[in-house]
Amino acid sequence: MINFFRKIRHKLAHNNQPASPADRFLKYSRYAIGEIALVMIGILLALQFNNWNETKKNEVIEYNYLKDMLEDFEKNHQKSQEIIFRIEESLPILIGLLEQSALENPTISVDSINIAFSEINHMPSYSSTDRVYNNLIGSGDLKLFKDNELKTKLSQYYESLYILNLVQTTHELELVESFQPYIIDYLDFQAVNANWVDDFEIPSPVEKSKILEVFGDRKFRNIITLKLTILTDLLNENRKLKKINLAIIERLKDLTTPY
Repeated sequence: MINFFRKIRHKLAHNNQPASPADRFLKYSRYAIGEIALVMIGILLALQFNNWNETKKNEVIEYNYLKDMLEDFEKNHQKSQEIIFRIEESLPILIGLLEQSALENPTISVDSINIAFSEINHMPSYSSTDRVYNNLIGSGDLKLFKDNELKTKLSQYYESLYILNLVQTTHELELVESFQPYIIDYLDFQAVNANWVDDFEIPSPVEKSKILEVFGDRKFRNIITLKLTILTDLLNENRKLKKINLAIIERLKDLTTPY
């Protein structure tokens, strides 16, 4: 293309060979202007090519990020399902225990009461897989994401995750400061702890009936109610997070599916 323009410029410069100095000046002025124009065209074409090349390279990088992020959020969705399922298992057990504690004579065995109360020790905790997102933030490559809808949903996800982490931290504090001290002071920890390692045989609890001494008193019911309150908060926040998670997965699938 440059050679094409150069031929045009050369033809214009040599048409009507001048005889006077003024004509010669005009001839070489036209020649110089033609050279400058050719250089400018060459620069513009080179810049345009470089910009196109850089855009294509960034699109490839963005696409790879999107595919990897889809894997992360599919893992997160699986974790959400597991956490929600575990909480939904625990809630009816603790509600049933609370109902039994209001009876003058419980209708379930001591072993069943201890097993039900062991739900107090369980801590369903969601841990987000943020491998790709952390890389995006650390490298500054988040600017490569052009889809505003995805960026909005990611912002919503991490805002919701922050709140969930606060609830989980509260749960952990209550376990250490309320639940376990209560068990140590009033119950047989061995009888209400279901988290034993299968490889090691643990002796039978000595005072498994200890729980009957406090079963039904106000402090016992308060401990169960506190656990129920925290689990309900955890369930609500995990459900919110799961909903956002699914929306992100759907958007990532849209962005990574070839047309």
